[in-house]
Amino acid sequence: MAHAAYGGRGTEEWECDMNERMTFFAFVRRLLQISGLTALSAGRMAVIAMTSKRAARATRLAAELVRLIERLGGAFIKVGQLAGTRVDLVGPTVADALGRLHDNVRPMTARQAATVVRRAFPRPPDGLTAALAHPPVASGSIASVYRVEVGDRVVALKVRRPEIGRAITVDMAILSGMARAMCRLPGLRRVPLAEIIGQVGRCLTDQLDFAAETRSLRQMREHLADFADIIVPAVIPELSGDGVIAMSFVDGLKHASIEDLPSQVREAEVAVLVRAVYRLLFIAGFVHVDLHQGNTYFRPDGTVVLLDAGFAFQMSGLARRRYTEFFGGMIQGDGEACADILRSTVRSVAPAADLAGFRRDVADLVVRNVGATARDFDLPAFCVELFNLQRRYGLYAEPEFIFPMLCLLSLDGLVKEHYPLMDFQLEAAPYVMQSLLSEPEIR
Repeated sequence: MAHAAYGGRGTEEWECDMNERMTFFAFVRRLLQISGLTALSAGRMAVIAMTSKRAARATRLAAELVRLIERLGGAFIKVGQLAGTRVDLVGPTVADALGRLHDNVRPMTARQAATVVRRAFPRPPDGLTAALAHPPVASGSIASVYRVEVGDRVVALKVRRPEIGRAITVDMAILSGMARAMCRLPGLRRVPLAEIIGQVGRCLTDQLDFAAETRSLRQMREHLADFADIIVPAVIPELSGDGVIAMSFVDGLKHASIEDLPSQVREAEVAVLVRAVYRLLFIAGFVHVDLHQGNTYFRPDGTVVLLDAGFAFQMSGLARRRYTEFFGGMIQGDGEACADILRSTVRSVAPAADLAGFRRDVADLVVRNVGATARDFDLPAFCVELFNLQRRYGLYAEPEFIFPMLCLLSLDGLVKEHYPLMDFQLEAAPYVMQSLLSEPEIR
């Protein structure tokens, strides 16, 4: 999202500062570290595979995978978090192991956290730095969150990890190189991996700018103010600064909390979350890309708590309108309209592109998937086939559409697991109609 960091630094200066951190030496050193840790872990996995009993083998291998990701740190933890939301793709054993990456990553030391806070506040409020000596209540890839009492208030203090900017920048350069190489494989030639990694990398870099996240949290809270069952913590501006965000503390949050709820309550709360996400997407154009179980909490009282708006993206008015129109076409089963909308969003068209063939095949794809429940609608396969059709017919997609797809992919995994009979498309209908009727056509 467009942002300006604390102290008046603008977007260009922030990105320039981030780029300056990455040197060729840091790149090579990190690449060697990744290669060494991966080789070591591969050796351990081979031993586990040969020596473990069948019943325990998968669990031990998954644990070793998570251990590797945690040791790699940086952007690799974020990739692991996103993978962990897709139980249907990676399986329950791996997803359960990856779950600890959402909010149980090894935290920074108390000294590191105190250094960041003192940098943000030359004279921190009484008790602020002392509270950092206690273990954080959650710890993720970018920051750790501490429960802090300031006067008569209980505050959730999110503290950014020191040097995480350098790690993210180098990791994204490495992942970009890997994506370019993978695009040469036959099965991935038509998937825009390089563009996806580039867009995700920019969003991850934006996560380091806590001023932008502060604004995103406020926006998300405002957009969802009419949802009585959705709780978004309020930002406390006087206790927020460079590398630190203070929010109202929400009690009763439990990791993987949805598992403890009765099925009826679970389905009702999943529906609440889905509708809130649709409200953000279709009405506000606001995309929360990070809907893993470390940022979404389901409570027995029927409320859903949404945290952490660092990995968010604001769609342009035109992109939101076109995405909404495409989704509306899917709901109505109008495949040809979907094809025409998608055609209008591409950045360029090859000279010999077969537009009639493209229209026919996109229409067929939409019609084959219309009206399917979450259990039967394979969203990952749908997205990949959509990319394939665009590449096959020489139409080059607008990468801005990647973010709502990532958002819905993580949401789709949750729905498939806990409310498989939901009509994922029909639930969107009221928000799609409201969006299309409330604003004139954008050209």
